[in-house]
This record gives sequence, C-alpha cells and structure tokens, in this order.
Amino acid sequence: MTLMKSTKNQHQIRTERSEVHSRPKGVNANKTSSRYLNQRLVKIHQETRSFAKVQEELIRYQWENSFQPQWFITLLWNDIPTRPETTIGHSRHFRNVFLTQLLNQPLKKIPEPPFRPHLVFFHERKPVIRHGRQILAFHTHLHLGALPDTLNHLWYLDHLIHQKVSPRVQKLLKTTSVGNRGVVIKPWNWDHHAFYNLKDYYSYKHHQDADLVIDYLNSDPIFPTE
Repeated sequence: MTLMKSTKNQHQIRTERSEVHSRPKGVNANKTSSRYLNQRLVKIHQETRSFAKVQEELIRYQWENSFQPQWFITLLWNDIPTRPETTIGHSRHFRNVFLTQLLNQPLKKIPEPPFRPHLVFFHERKPVIRHGRQILAFHTHLHLGALPDTLNHLWYLDHLIHQKVSPRVQKLLKTTSVGNRGVVIKPWNWDHHAFYNLKDYYSYKHHQDADLVIDYLNSDPIFPTE
C-alpha cells in the first residue's frame, strides 16, 4: 500500500457513529498526479524515516495546490481534554454547528467544497495546570478557507462564532480575557501558520502520535487522482 493511499485510508475508515455529519467527498481538480505525489512522499520517508516530514509535505501540497486558508482559528475546550477522541468529538460538533450557522442549512444539506469553505483541523498537546498539577491537554487549530465574499471579514467571523456557534457548543471555552481566550481568530499568514502545527508536534512528539496532528475525520483534504 502506498504512503498516500495509507493516509487517505486513515481519512476514509475512521467513522464516528455518535453524530452524523457532512463528510468531504474528496473532490479534486488538481493537475498534480497521485503517482507524482506518492513518489515524493516515499522519497521523503526513505530519506528522513519521519512520518511527520511526510505529513509536512502533504500539508504543503494542500496549501499550494488545493486551497490556501484565509483564517487561522484557535479553539480551547473547557473540559481540558487529554484524550484525542474527546478532542475530535468536540471539533466535529463545532464543525457541524459552524457550517449550519454559516450556511443557514440543515446538516444533511451542507454542500462539499468548493461550494462551502474548506476546513482543516489540527490538534495539539501542550502543558496546562489543572488542580495544581501539570498535564498535557489538547487544544485545536482550524485552518479555514474564505467565506462568501460579503461575509469574509474578521468582524463577521467573530460575530458568527461568538454569537451563533459558541452558545451551541457546550465544550467550547467561553472566556474572552487576554491570555485565556476560548477562541482566537487571525488572518491566515503563510510564514506564521502554514506549518505552525508541526512546531508543537516536534516539541511534544513523545507525547502524541504523528497521525493525531491532522484530524482526518473532520478535515477537508483534497488528494490528486491518477
């Protein structure tokens, strides 16, 4: 099995029965062939023996050939999750609420990209203090594509998340104090955000699996076809 097929299978076979949600269909309009990309991934793995480096190339492919995000959003969870499946579940619920509120459509009628913004989720672990002791807890970063032209503004995205999405996502941290905001929204910047999530992975690689960096279940990756 090729590296890229293995990665695609991770995205396809991880199902969650607790909540139905709109899933990406894998629509692709890129000129780069899957064969070329897979050869590139195999070469990187042979040279580095690092799955993280393979993921870095997949991420680069996404940003350079599929879509480039417009917004970088940090999400903190009020239960300070330490289990990846808990964090993935929180992100799934956020994703569903976000899309239904943005598009004003029921979940079953939510279209796939490019007829809605792309979403790519990453989960990271960092030290936090809880009950007087340090633990490694997950938080989430969302790389979000452009909203419809008339809505693609920071003020609207802030309003949408804080006023419409947050009240419907119980586990989303509601604080707005400096240094402890439950939601932080920034314009996406290549230099700062393209590989931002891999920095924390390398710092805490002994505490989390490589395949937990990208949330394949909730994200909208686009892979090339033959």
